[in-house]
Amino acid sequence: MERYHSTREAPTPQPQASQPYRRRPALARWVALLMALLTLTVGLKLTVFNASYTAGVVSRSSTGEKVMNRVNNELTDLGISGDPVSATLIQPYLAQGIAQLYGQSTATVDDTALASAIQSQASSVGVTASTALTRKLTQRAQKLATRAFTTTAMQTAATRVQWAMRLNWLVMIAVVLLSIVTVIYAAGVHHFLASLGPGLALGGGLTVILSGLGWFVGLPMVTAALSGPVASLCTAVAQSGLGVILFAGAAEVVLGFLVLLGHRTFRRS
Repeated sequence: MERYHSTREAPTPQPQASQPYRRRPALARWVALLMALLTLTVGLKLTVFNASYTAGVVSRSSTGEKVMNRVNNELTDLGISGDPVSATLIQPYLAQGIAQLYGQSTATVDDTALASAIQSQASSVGVTASTALTRKLTQRAQKLATRAFTTTAMQTAATRVQWAMRLNWLVMIAVVLLSIVTVIYAAGVHHFLASLGPGLALGGGLTVILSGLGWFVGLPMVTAALSGPVASLCTAVAQSGLGVILFAGAAEVVLGFLVLLGHRTFRRS
């Protein structure tokens, strides 16, 4: 019966050789470019093109101080001395004026904090501030804040700012869509983490370089055609926003090196 059985042994499966690691430097450079553009556009939208953030910078500038001093001077004329109106209290009214300058919808400002500060200061100096008086003073503060952004120079700058906001929005949407496609592609070729680390590091460095060029080169060129007070105000707002973007770029460099180090450690193990 042995002749009916094959004496040949089944072939032993040979272990397949592991695929060598393939670097994709072009993909890492593309991710770096996307990260730099995304950081710049999102950073500008959250800082320079954000009415609330801009109002915080303006409230500490000469423009905000003028509005604050005018309101405090009118309170002093009424016998309420001590300058109860601070930069924090005037900031919501400045934000409303900036939102109009940006062509955005404005909401009604809650004047509770300002009215309470006026009434408290009036009580401390022995002056009775009625509800009608405090309402009138808060409305006056709103008019002064709005009037600061209705000058001809401000309206000229507003046209350029609104154009820059639209351009920034379009670029940001395009970068987000390209980033989604890139993530899908990188995951498909099993190269997501290998591209993320260099992309973050190079993209953060590119963000720092572009922000520095914008600070020292681009900003003086843009504000050269503006009048003195408007130019100084735009410079203060832009430098504050670029400072935030510079910090974000530096953080991306550190995070990129950490991701790159972690990926190499796990790949070797």
